[in-house]
Amino acid sequence: MKRILSALLISGALLCAMVPPAAAESTGGTRTEPALTQEETVPDSISYYGQIQEIGRDASGTITRLYLTSESQGDYVMHISPDTVWIDSGNYAASDPSDLETGEWVYVYRSPATAQSIPPQSTALAVVRNIPQDAGAAQYHQVEAVARNEDGSLTITTDNGGLMISVDSDTAFSTYSGAAASMADVQAGDYVMAWYQVVMTSYPGQTYADHLMLLPAAEEVPGDDIPQDGTELTIVLEEDMVLPTAGRMENGVAMVPVAAVARALGYEAAYIRGQNGASEQVTVESDAFRVTLTMGENAITGVTKIQGAVGMTAPTDYGAAPYIVEPGTTWAPAQFFEMLGRTVTLEGTTLYIR
Repeated sequence: MKRILSALLISGALLCAMVPPAAAESTGGTRTEPALTQEETVPDSISYYGQIQEIGRDASGTITRLYLTSESQGDYVMHISPDTVWIDSGNYAASDPSDLETGEWVYVYRSPATAQSIPPQSTALAVVRNIPQDAGAAQYHQVEAVARNEDGSLTITTDNGGLMISVDSDTAFSTYSGAAASMADVQAGDYVMAWYQVVMTSYPGQTYADHLMLLPAAEEVPGDDIPQDGTELTIVLEEDMVLPTAGRMENGVAMVPVAAVARALGYEAAYIRGQNGASEQVTVESDAFRVTLTMGENAITGVTKIQGAVGMTAPTDYGAAPYIVEPGTTWAPAQFFEMLGRTVTLEGTTLYIR
């Protein structure tokens, strides 16, 4: 069974205010991408509206990526993971991607983490189809907090505190599977699609949802599908490049030899020796972005290298701290490559970094 290691969690999102992007690495109500400063927050996802030019599929016919074009937002490659949800906005229901065709216009709610390649690439969290012209598209959010009000309504906090969504007894509720749902089912940490029309231009923004769909949690995968600790993992880069060195499971986390993977993907990897009590560090960087791993510390950070851009990732904990095995191999969670715009998935004992 396919298991996505992360839906590119918003806590690891890039806080970037991009100028027109420089040429980057050659290796590999609607919301648009905001211009951010370090003081501002990022949304749970970034909305992209475009026309499908190409549909990439694997050997089994499963959609793995979409190549889209947009006059206002440019071309984009959106990677499709097992956790990507497909939404029929007009019918407030899940959509079947089997009938997806080139030429179709869709909204894609993508991760704020982007590989600044040409065209740029990101992971699709939700693909929204069948959008009526007289209604706003369903929007993707993570529920950060839920306030249950005296009148029986709820106030949902999303977008890192930047948006408050009100729901009440007139709001329709559903689930991605089609099962019934109600206000009582909404919990902090949930992912939802919300249908609303107008957002008040205050801070935080405020709106009222006509419909709320509860999405499946990415982590809701039977534990038996996760390889046991100590299991060796075959590492496959891009689609078919098998790395000679294996990864391994440690405390439920897929760990990889950092330099071997980074250099095979075309990134630079460098070791920084600690001085005057400072911790040892390893950096992995593309032309556009640098990730810093500190030995013994779970929090991993990254910063843009694009001239004129401002931003860095929030420190992200991928479940394990990087460490060095003598004579000098650094091991770290495979997930950190998501900061560089990669999609990391575990299928049985095969670890894919695309």
